[in-house]
Amino acid sequence: MYKKHIILLSIFALSLTFSSCDNDEQCREDNYVMLRIGFYKSDIDSLGRQTNSNNTLIVSAKGVGNDSLIYDNFSGQYINLPVNMFENSSTFDIILNDTLQTFTVFYSSKEEYLSFECGYLTTFTIDSFLSQGDYVDSISFINNSVDTQNAENFRFYHHYYHR
Repeated sequence: MYKKHIILLSIFALSLTFSSCDNDEQCREDNYVMLRIGFYKSDIDSLGRQTNSNNTLIVSAKGVGNDSLIYDNFSGQYINLPVNMFENSSTFDIILNDTLQTFTVFYSSKEEYLSFECGYLTTFTIDSFLSQGDYVDSISFINNSVDTQNAENFRFYHHYYHR
């Protein structure tokens, strides 16, 4: 009987150990908050109507005031950019097909308590933005919440042409 209790206690202790590792991994996944930008090509069809479609671009990006490169010649339709949780704005130099576009987003932050294991999550609400550069023709503001949902926040539209 005594051996049975020790075995059951050992199994219980091991299961707690493995479940706490899963919670730690889950916490890291749930706390990843990024600003998402999609790239779209604007064309005029044969009837003179504007059409928009997802477009794959060669993108490099880095945070202004930060030496680390976020993307280096990345080919894709979307990029995810980290938001500075200690400031009310973040500025990025984004190079789209060899043309510089500087993009600044202004926001407010809010901390949400998740759990004892995970701690707090900082989410952001976008208030406004500025963009400087020649490559992007227009920007659509899609979603003002920057959280763990990985939803598209902005759409950058450009006309397809070679320089």
